[in-house]
Amino acid sequence: MKIGIIGPCEIEINPFIESLRNVKTEKYAMLNFHVGKYANIDVVALFCGVCKVNAAIAAQILIDRFSVTHIIVTGVAGAIETDLKVWDTVISSEVAYHDVESKVLTDYHPWMESEYFKADKNMLTEIKKSAENDKSVFIGKIVTGELFIVQDGRDVIIEKHNPLCVDMETASIAHVCYVNNIPFAAIRTISDTPEESGEDAFEKYCVPAAKKSIEILKNYLDKLKT
Repeated sequence: MKIGIIGPCEIEINPFIESLRNVKTEKYAMLNFHVGKYANIDVVALFCGVCKVNAAIAAQILIDRFSVTHIIVTGVAGAIETDLKVWDTVISSEVAYHDVESKVLTDYHPWMESEYFKADKNMLTEIKKSAENDKSVFIGKIVTGELFIVQDGRDVIIEKHNPLCVDMETASIAHVCYVNNIPFAAIRTISDTPEESGEDAFEKYCVPAAKKSIEILKNYLDKLKT
C-alpha cells in the first residue's frame, strides 16, 4: 500500500508532512511531492493548490509518477447541511460537481452510471472506525465547484444534491481516481457555515479545522499499521 495525501493549501497538509519520516522531496509540474513514511506506511503528500484543475494534476501525478494505490484528500469545507457546526468533519460517501452538468459525465466519457463518484467503502469504514469516539464526524455527500456560495447558490445545490458540505477540489480528485481505478476518500472539516461565513470566519477557523482533519487522517493511518 502506498497512499497519496493531498491538501489544497499548505495549512491543510504541512502539519502532516512535518510528521513524516525519511522524507525525500521530488518536484513535478511546479508541485513538491514529499515521499516518506508515516506509521511505517508509504505515503506521498503535497499541497496541490486551490481548485479543480490543480487538484486533478496532483492526483494524476501521484498515480503515474509515484504509483500510489490509494488517495486521500484532507482539508476544510463549507457546510451546506444546517445542522453541521464549525469543526464538524465530513468523510465522503460520494462526491459530485455542483457546477458541471451531470450529463457531461453520463452521456460522454467516462460514461458513468450517475454523476456521483463513490468513495471506497473499506476506506470509509476504517476512517470512521478510527474516529468512532468522535460524535462530530459524519459520513455523507460532498459536492465540488469553483463558485463562492451565496444563499441563492446554496438553495440550488441543496435542491439538486442535498450534500453535507461543499469544497473546490474533492470531485476532481475523485474523477481522476475513478478513471484510474484508484480507491479514494476525503476528510473535510467545516470551517464556515451559513451562520458563520465570509473571509473573517474562514481565517478564524481554517487552521484548527485543517488540523482536525489531519488528526483524523493520522488516527486512520495509525490503525492501519496494527
